[in-house]
Amino acid sequence: MSTTRETDDMDAEGQVVSWLQQHPDFFQQHEYLLDDLLLPHPETGAAVSLLERLVERQRKRLARQDHQLDNLLKAARENERVVLSMHHLALELLGCRDLDDVVATCRDLMCSEFDADNVVVRLIGRGNSHDSSLHFIDPDDNALKMMSGLLQKRQPVCGRLRPKQQVFLFGENSAEVRSAVLIPLFEARTMGMMALGSKREGRFQPGMGTLFISQIGHLVSRALSLHLETVLQPAKSSGT
Repeated sequence: MSTTRETDDMDAEGQVVSWLQQHPDFFQQHEYLLDDLLLPHPETGAAVSLLERLVERQRKRLARQDHQLDNLLKAARENERVVLSMHHLALELLGCRDLDDVVATCRDLMCSEFDADNVVVRLIGRGNSHDSSLHFIDPDDNALKMMSGLLQKRQPVCGRLRPKQQVFLFGENSAEVRSAVLIPLFEARTMGMMALGSKREGRFQPGMGTLFISQIGHLVSRALSLHLETVLQPAKSSGT
């Protein structure tokens, strides 16, 4: 019996809601009812009139809109800052004279402009001098296999790297890296990778956008390609 009554009450309630939605001017024609409708205040629990409740709802709605607008403005300012930083990076890369200069520029600007604590550039190949070889990973190095999946996708990866990957990239500084982004470097072929590490766990997050990061990768790749062939050892022929 009680179940039937509850069902009837729910049906009646639904009908009232539907009817009011179809007649939004009902209370305008019967304003006296507004004074008799009492609702608990959302914060104090005290009974208030419908008009007071509507005013409170409007205030909260406006507060939410203000908060959303603030977030949009912050995002716009951050995007503007990143665009200016990328412009600065592009200009500096254009002025680089050799491979070492490109790598040094990346390290300096990724730290100063993009809030990274550690920056590593690793290129696939064999350098023809001791100094240039510091940037290179031998193509036959087994450690390179753990990065092959990330490099093949040619998409930046943000968040936490696997412990072995982190040690491979950041070496003795790997313990202080709490979040990282791996940026594949490529044009026609894969040239290597640039990794940015941060001491802050939330600096590079898996869900963050990678549009600007990808563009940084393209800028760095182009700058590297201009100097890469001058420091690479010739590839070994199959007959040797």
